[in-house]
Amino acid sequence: MKQVFEDMILIILLTMIAVVGSCMISANLEITQAREFHANAIERIQASHFDESVINELIESAPNQQPEWILEVKTVSVYDDRKDMKVVLKYKITPLPLIEDRDYRTITGFAR
Repeated sequence: MKQVFEDMILIILLTMIAVVGSCMISANLEITQAREFHANAIERIQASHFDESVINELIESAPNQQPEWILEVKTVSVYDDRKDMKVVLKYKITPLPLIEDRDYRTITGFAR
């Protein structure tokens, strides 16, 4: 009888470990997607030489990637001879979907 309870506890613990592990993997995939989109946005802005149509397209395409994503692009040039833009991606991740916990994150970079 004692063995049955020990086996049941072991099964419950293994199930909990599997659920937490899959939640961590899912959150890591969301973060990786956001970082790749942000790096791609900076690369496209630089390649287009700060073209407004490309910037507007990227701002509009951010919610298409994930509904909670917001891309902000601001001019922050310090020098007159060089154009710099601050590119900020705000996104949400769900580290524990079972309790509907949402974590807000930002990625900041500069297009030069």
